[in-house]
Amino acid sequence: MTFTRWQSCFTLLLIWFSCGAYATIYSAPSLNEAAGLIDISPAQAKKLTSEYLQNRRLTDKAEKAPNTIARDETDTRIRTPGSTVDALQLLAQAEFNLGNALTAYDTLDHAEKMTHDYQLPYLHLDVKLLQAKLHWLDDESAANANERIDKIEKQFKQIKNSDQLAAGVNYKLTMLRAEVASKADQTSIADKLFDQAKSYLNIAKSTRVNIDYHLLVGQHYLNHERYNLALSELLKSYWDSIESDSGAMLAKTNALLGRLFFERQVLDKALVHLSQAADFYGKYDKSPLLAKVLKRMGDTYFLQSKFNLALVHYFNVIDHETSNSDIADVIETRLSLASTYLQLYNYPLADQYLKRAEELLSYSDIPLLKAKVALLNAGLAFHQKQTDDVIKYAIKGLQISRALGNKALEEQAYLLLSQGYEQSEQYALALQNMKYHNHLSQLRQEKLNRISEDAFRQQKEFVEQTLHMAGQEQQLKKLKQEYSKFQKIAFGLFITSALFFLLLLRRGYVIQRQKDEIEELNSNLFTHSRSRLRNLRMLNARLATSLEKSSRSFEEWHIGELINEPLNDRLRFVMIDIPFMRNMYLQHGYIVGLELEHAFGAFLKSKLNDDQRIYHFSDSNLLYIETNTDRNRPPEEMFEQFQAWIDEFEPHRHLNRNIRVGVADYPFLPRAYTAIDDKELLDILLMATDLARGLSLLEDTSQWVYFKAIDNAPAASFASNNIRRSCKYAINQGLVKIQSSYKNEETLRKLLKEG
Repeated sequence: MTFTRWQSCFTLLLIWFSCGAYATIYSAPSLNEAAGLIDISPAQAKKLTSEYLQNRRLTDKAEKAPNTIARDETDTRIRTPGSTVDALQLLAQAEFNLGNALTAYDTLDHAEKMTHDYQLPYLHLDVKLLQAKLHWLDDESAANANERIDKIEKQFKQIKNSDQLAAGVNYKLTMLRAEVASKADQTSIADKLFDQAKSYLNIAKSTRVNIDYHLLVGQHYLNHERYNLALSELLKSYWDSIESDSGAMLAKTNALLGRLFFERQVLDKALVHLSQAADFYGKYDKSPLLAKVLKRMGDTYFLQSKFNLALVHYFNVIDHETSNSDIADVIETRLSLASTYLQLYNYPLADQYLKRAEELLSYSDIPLLKAKVALLNAGLAFHQKQTDDVIKYAIKGLQISRALGNKALEEQAYLLLSQGYEQSEQYALALQNMKYHNHLSQLRQEKLNRISEDAFRQQKEFVEQTLHMAGQEQQLKKLKQEYSKFQKIAFGLFITSALFFLLLLRRGYVIQRQKDEIEELNSNLFTHSRSRLRNLRMLNARLATSLEKSSRSFEEWHIGELINEPLNDRLRFVMIDIPFMRNMYLQHGYIVGLELEHAFGAFLKSKLNDDQRIYHFSDSNLLYIETNTDRNRPPEEMFEQFQAWIDEFEPHRHLNRNIRVGVADYPFLPRAYTAIDDKELLDILLMATDLARGLSLLEDTSQWVYFKAIDNAPAASFASNNIRRSCKYAINQGLVKIQSSYKNEETLRKLLKEG
C-alpha cells in the first residue's frame, strides 16, 4: 500500500469507526470507554477490551430470542455472547488501527463463529459489514467490496422480521457503498448514494449519526477537491459537535477543516482548526492522530516561511511514540526536516536527514517519496554547486512524478532542471524547462483562482450565518409565543390590580394601615435586604400578635406556601449553592458586593416565569421551585439551565462560576403524598446540596446530586423524628436512588457517610 493510499485509508477508517457503532450503548462501562477510544487511542482501547474478555467468564446460556441482541450484564463476572461479539469487534478495530490487519481478521472470524453458534443474526450482519470495510481499506478493491456488500444484502433479506431494523441496516450498507464509490473516483454514484442515505437521519434522530454523516460526506467532497461543498458539510458537523458538546467529534471535524483550509492555502484558518484538534488529541497518550495533526501544522508553518516553528512541530512528530508505526510517516517527516533545513541554508543537517530518509526508503517501495527524495537531492546539489547531480536527480524526479501524474512535483522538477541547466550555462535547455514550469504553474494558479480566497472566506461566513439563522428563527418564534402569553397575563394582572385598587379606596383607613404593615413585612422580613429575592431564612414564626393575621394573609397571597395543595401539586425542589455569593464582599468590598448581589437578584428575577419560584435561603444558597408534571425529566436540564444563568451573569467579572446543586421532587414518596412535608423536604435538599458541595471541592467543577425515591418506597421508612437519618437509611436500603454528575459511586457513598 502506498503512502498516499495509507493516509486516505487511515482517515476513512477513523471516521468509519466513529460511526460504525451507530450510537451503540454497551452495558459494560469498559466497552463504552473502549468504543470512544478506538480512533483516539487504539492501544488503550485494545487493553480495555482484552481485559474485559479475560476477566469475565462467557455464560453458557444463549440469548433468549434469536432475533434480538442481548447486552444486559448485571453480573460483572460474566459476559453474554452478544456483548462478547461486541468486544471482539472493538478489539478487531483497535488491532487494525494499530496496523495488525491479520490479527484483526482472525478476531472477526472468531466473532463470526460466535454469531453462528449462538444464533445472533443481526450481530452477524454487523460483523460481516466490519469485515467488508476492513478488507476494502486494506486492498482498496471496489469490485471485491461491492461483492461482499451484495452478499450481506442477500443475507439480510433472508432474516425474518427484518422490518424493524431495515432502515438502520440499509443506511450502513448504503453509506459503505458510497464510500467505496467515492474512493474509486465514481463521484456521481457516490453523490447519489450519500443523498439516498440522508433520509435515514430523520428516522434516527441522533445527533451522533447526523454528525458522522456530514463528516463522511464532507470528506468525500474534500477528497475530490469540491471545497465549497466540503466546507458546508464540515461546518454543519462543526456546529453540531459544539452544540452536543462532543469533544471527540469536534476534534475530527477540526482536523478535516484544517486539511481543507490547508489545501485551499488559507493557512491562518488551517492553523486555528489544527491547533484545536491537537489540543484535544494531546490529552491522550499514544494517540496516532496527534502525530498526523502536528505534521500538517508543521507543513502549514513551512508554507508560511516560519521555518523554526515548522522544525519544532516536525521534531514533536518524531518524538511522538506512535510516529514510528508506519515507515512512510517516518520517511515523510525526515524529508520535511531536510527541506526545512535546506530553506534555512543549513546544508549539513539537510544532507543528514535526507540520507537517513534514503536509507529507510531502500527498505520499501513508495514512488511518491522517491520522487521527493530525488528533488531534494537536486535542490541540495544546486546549492552546493554540483551541477551534474542537479540535472541527474531532477530528471529522475521528473520521470517518477510523470508516472504518478503528480503535477506539483512535476512543476518543481522542471524548475530544478531549469536552474541546473542555467548553472551549467546551457541556457536554451534552461529556458525550455522554465517554460514547462511556468505552464504548469499557470494551470495550477487558474485552478486556484476558480474560487478566490476572499470568496471562500465569505462563503464560510455565509454558511455559518445560515446555520445560526435557523436556530435564531426558532428562538424568535418561541419568544413571540412567550411574549403573547406575557401580554395576556399582564392584561389580566392589570384588570385585577385595578379592581383591587378600587376595593382599597373603599375600605379606607383600616386597609391603608394594613397595607403599610404588609409593606413593612415585605421590606424587612419576606424580602432579602440585599438581593431583593424572596427570603425564607428571615421568616419569623413568632411574629407579634398584632401582625400575625396580616402576616399570614400576606404570606399566602404574595409569597405563597411552598406546597399549595399537598395532594395535587407536583413540584421539583432545587437547592443551589453559589460560592461567589459567599465571597463577593471579601473579594470586591462592601459597596461593590452590595451592588453585585442586588444586580444578581434582579437578574434571576428576569429569568423566572409564572410557574417558577426562587427564594434566598441563606447567604450563598438559593431555593428554586417549579411545577414538575414529568417525574422522569432528567435533572441535568435544570442544572445546565442554572449553570447557563451563572455564566451569563456579568461575564466580564472574575467570579467563581462553579455551582453545587441538590435536587428532589415533591411528592418525595410517589405513593405517599403527605408523608414528607416542605420542611422535611428542605432537609433532604440540604443533604443533597452538601453532597454536591463535597464533590465540587474534590473536582473543582460544578456538580449536582439528585435524590429520587423509587415508585414503591413505603412511607414507614421515613417515620422518624430525624429525617436525615431516615433518608440515609432509605439510601442504604435502595429505597432512595442517588443520581449525580459524578459517576464514582464509591466516592458518593463515602461523602454521604461522612456527612
